Formats: sequence, C-alpha cells, structure tokens
Amino acid sequence: MTVENPGQQTRGRERDQFPEQAVESVAFLARSEHRLRVLDLLSDGARSRDEILDRTDATRVTLSRILGDLEDRGFARRTSVDRAYELTTFGELVHRDFTELLGTMSVGKAYPDLVSRLPTDWFDFDLQCLVDGEHVHGESADPLAAARVVANALSDARSCESLVGTFTSLPMYAHEQELEQGTDSEVRVVFDSAVTATMLRDPSLRARWQHIESVTESTVYYSLDEQIPCTVDRIDETVFLTVDRDQRDGFDIISCTHPDVLAWADRVVGEYRSRAVPLSERADGVE
Repeated sequence: MTVENPGQQTRGRERDQFPEQAVESVAFLARSEHRLRVLDLLSDGARSRDEILDRTDATRVTLSRILGDLEDRGFARRTSVDRAYELTTFGELVHRDFTELLGTMSVGKAYPDLVSRLPTDWFDFDLQCLVDGEHVHGESADPLAAARVVANALSDARSCESLVGTFTSLPMYAHEQELEQGTDSEVRVVFDSAVTATMLRDPSLRARWQHIESVTESTVYYSLDEQIPCTVDRIDETVFLTVDRDQRDGFDIISCTHPDVLAWADRVVGEYRSRAVPLSERADGVE
C-alpha cells in the first residue's frame, strides 16, 4: 500500500482549488497589455470597435483577434442595438479582481518591505494608486526622520485633517510653533483610543494640546473609543500614511497625491471624526 505524504496531500488539494483552465485564463490576460487595455476601456461602458482602436496602439487585425478571444471566454459581448462591445457581468468581475491583483503586485514591487504592514483591507481605492507615491525616509537611521517630513508639511500647510493611531508629537510641536508665529492653518486631529490615553496621561502633552486649543479658541483634537490601523494625514493635497516600523524604532510613511487616495482620506477621516468626541471631554476627571 502506498502512503502519501500529508504535505503532498495538502499541496494537491491547493492545486485542485485552481483548475488548470482558470490558471490559463489568468495567464491569457497577463500575457497581453492590449487585452488588459481593452478590458479597462470596456469597464467604463460599451464602445464601438473604432473607438477601441483609437484608444489603443493595436492593429485592426490584432484588435479583432482580442475582441474575439474576449467574447469566446465570456468576458465581453456585442450589444444588441449598435453592436458595440461591452463587458459581461463575468467580465466585470474578472476585470475588478485582476485590477486588484495588479495593484497588489505593483505596490509590493514599489514597497517590498512595507506592503505587508499596510492595512490594505481598510483601503477602498485601487492599491495601484500608491505606486507613484513616495516612501518617505524609509531607510533613514533616524527614527523620527519620516515624522519630521509630516511636521514640515504641516508647517507650510493651509489645512490638515488627521486620523492618528501611530503617535509622534512632532506635528503638534509644528502646529504650536505656527501659532506662535501668528499663522494658523485649519487643523483637525482625531486620536484613536491608544493615542488618547497618551495625550491625557502625559502632563507635558496634555498642557500642549490644551494650550493650542486655547489659542485657536476652537476644538482641534478629538478622541475615539477605538483603534485605527494606521495614521492618515491629509495635508493640503497630499496624504501621508504612517505605520510602525517592523522590529525597529520609528515609522514608515508613504506620501501620495493621487485623487482617489485624497478622496478616500477625506471620507475616512470624516467618518471617524463624526464618531469622535472632543478630547477635552475625556480630560475631565483625569489627573
């Protein structure tokens, strides 16, 4: 009797989860930028053959073959009215998932040591939006180098909306110095539960944020009863995403100006701030 190795059994079951035909279909898309380009175009709505041809650098013969292949695989179909091409429901799902995969691979290439620490499930934008961003001082020996970049951006900013789960006091110091110089940007900061505890228990930090609010005569700092996956700073037209470094002191930060990331930051910070309370309310009764 032949006894199979348990590991071989497990690997066999894993392969069975991805039939050869499915793997081949993924390879079919990955092998051709033209196919991906046509899927992207059709994801925005039905298009005629000539419209697709004008938006690609494929020859007419190549495009005919691509469209035929997409139809044969059930990704696209001809409309009944003007015979334009459109994605099927299956094609829409394939395009969505394949685009997500490409985004993940692109970000993994751009930030190989950082991607595993990004809360990608929290992001509702295409990860590929981060590819053209910048890994701010990711290799610096100074653990506060990246935080200084954010603080400097705040010093020159017109507005700042922040959701803070990875604490550094440098942006608060930068805001205080700005007030002392007679300038004041529009700043609203939401601390998660862990950072809130630090802000209330540290006498120096508590005096600092209370001083800032007394000078501005407004609520600047808010508090949440929950933790957040990473810090989000929306400073003017740039978003900074901050996570703790892996087994080292300091932070890793990605800065990005992509419109989809800016819109996401506006939305997520606004949603959390709607659930937050002024930090000053938490301070009552805390010695």
